[in-house]
Amino acid sequence: MAAGDLTDLKPVYLIYGQEELLLERAVRRLRDRLAAVADLDFNLETFDGAATTADEIVNAANTMPFMSDRRLVIVRDVDKLDAAALERLAAYAHDPAPYTCLVLVATKIAKNSKLYRAVAKSGVAYEYVAPKRAEYAGEVVRMLSERGKKASGGVAQAVVDLVGRDLRRLDTETDKLAAYVGDAATVTAEDVAQVVAAGAAASVFELTDAVGDRDTPKSLRILRRLLQAGESPLGIHAMLTRHVRALVGARALAARGMSPDAMAPEIGMAPWLARNAVRQASRYEPLDLARALAGLADAEEQMKTSSAEAGLVLERWIIATAGAVRP
Repeated sequence: MAAGDLTDLKPVYLIYGQEELLLERAVRRLRDRLAAVADLDFNLETFDGAATTADEIVNAANTMPFMSDRRLVIVRDVDKLDAAALERLAAYAHDPAPYTCLVLVATKIAKNSKLYRAVAKSGVAYEYVAPKRAEYAGEVVRMLSERGKKASGGVAQAVVDLVGRDLRRLDTETDKLAAYVGDAATVTAEDVAQVVAAGAAASVFELTDAVGDRDTPKSLRILRRLLQAGESPLGIHAMLTRHVRALVGARALAARGMSPDAMAPEIGMAPWLARNAVRQASRYEPLDLARALAGLADAEEQMKTSSAEAGLVLERWIIATAGAVRP
């Protein structure tokens, strides 16, 4: 759509979902479209559903724009309005002012509600859903692309493994990465290690190294520190899984005579990380690593489906893996 073209802009939008970042992006896109043709200094009003009334919103939407073709009215937390207020907005949505773009933002909204049906008829009702588990790395690649940077899928996955599946945090970390690399066009694994590992998640690298070195007491100390700092147990689990898989690959490729530098792309690591992985993998027998992966799968199931304390589940896995007696 060309800048300034408002022919397909709807008079009312209802956007909703659990991912706040996705909703904010949608609102920003609509705002940018209006800003191309309207002076939003005089034609923008925002409301909070928890602190306003339907009458205030409708009055704002019915106000003529000032020296512009359109005006923009944004209402966040629409689902915090009471039933009567939502019905009032539904009545407006049946016959909205053509010169106003009313954007209603909610976390949840029933598709059979009067408001949803009214907006769907006269405008757009759209749910923004969180990415699927396998799609978060792609989100990181896209976030970096928006900032003029490139990253491989492996590098993007490393960011997800460190940060967890939290779009807000991922957005923050990609900002840091883009600033850190400066004029460089590509974000590397070393950049991720330096930047993302510089925050609270830094000791996740320490944890994977301690497990790789089969230093059980150190592994347990680092795990407890991570959990006390508020790190996600599932995020820690994801990083441990990624590391053990890398050790499996490193051991298999080393057995074929491949050098660490040559295998680095195969196991999704920078050469210096691959060298470390080869050293650590030599401390485990292939059966040890296979059992470690199976144990991580069991641990994930326990963490998601039982009342077992997640930290205790991870501690047991560390003891069973790093502390296992080598034959």
